[in-house]
Amino acid sequence: DAAANTLAPLAVPGAVFVAPRRGRQSQTGSELPAVAAASMAPSVKDRKATEAEAVTACVSYAFCSIALSLCNKLVFSGADFNYPLAILAFQSLAAVVFLKGSDLLGLSKPLPLQSELFRLMLPVTVLFCAMLWTSGKALRYCSMPLFTVCKNLAVVGTTIYEYFRFGSSVSPGIVASLSLMTGGSVIAGAGDYTATAVGLMWLLANVVITISYLAVLKERMPADVSSASKTLHNNVLTMAIFLIASFSAGELGPFCSKIQAQSFNFQLGVLTTGVLGTAINITTFWCMNTTNGATYAFVGASNKIPVALIGHYFFHSVITSTGWFGVALGLGSGLVYALTKERERQQRERAAAQQQAGEMASLLEAPLDSD
Repeated sequence: DAAANTLAPLAVPGAVFVAPRRGRQSQTGSELPAVAAASMAPSVKDRKATEAEAVTACVSYAFCSIALSLCNKLVFSGADFNYPLAILAFQSLAAVVFLKGSDLLGLSKPLPLQSELFRLMLPVTVLFCAMLWTSGKALRYCSMPLFTVCKNLAVVGTTIYEYFRFGSSVSPGIVASLSLMTGGSVIAGAGDYTATAVGLMWLLANVVITISYLAVLKERMPADVSSASKTLHNNVLTMAIFLIASFSAGELGPFCSKIQAQSFNFQLGVLTTGVLGTAINITTFWCMNTTNGATYAFVGASNKIPVALIGHYFFHSVITSTGWFGVALGLGSGLVYALTKERERQQRERAAAQQQAGEMASLLEAPLDSD
């Protein structure tokens, strides 16, 4: 796809220079190989550094996503504690306190608030809030295996969007994996005894909003602003939106009074979601900056394998063998997707290397042919 192509390295592995002919040599022809070799070395290093950063960003995002998903299931599914807007407001407040506190204590780079960045991020933040809210509602009414496998539909939607928006290529392997993701989600929903029409409605709404959020995020986020700064501005806006919404919905007062009566584990879960909410913001922007939308969505879907299994164990979901087949089909299709993407990346690298080898050979031979 177009986003992935921008990261395709242009370095040529190994020696690609044409040996000079015997006889007279121009000074330009004899010096070009050394100069070219010196200029190519940083490209190889840059490529490896870029790949290492992308892997680190994806792993960090996956870990935070797994932990946050399980903690959110705990706090959003409380039988006598149904205050999703207030919980989300608390998570945003915790993120702002953490980031701004690190800034004031000198533990991080200065994070000044910028009105222009607030303006740029407002559409992104509105979609972000909608994504978080619908996710919380879906978690309350859906089992963890169903919720996690149906989130794969965001990969399908993001790939379709990037195909029409950026002209990204979609190979038969990608089409097959996306079809398996869709089929697995349908089968999983049919085999989940706890699935309800309300839960499926919230889940579908969350998938649609997630796709929209990723599209707007990629379009509007400035590349020259640090992830921490974008996270701070995003959470200030998110905090304001959820505080107003929770106050208007009458959740803020009961949340503050009833949280004290909850168990220690529940209180710890709410606090942990605040910390992980900060981490997920930073790793989301980091992952989006070093990869593309489809890769980000895939990482978010593939890490749901442990979430589905752990969530089933702790939250006692009721799923038939048909439902588990759908879960396995949907999550297993992620492996097909990943392998196909990796193969396409390697093909692009080889094509770029061969092209640069040909251009370099022509450049080196040109002065010699002129004699």
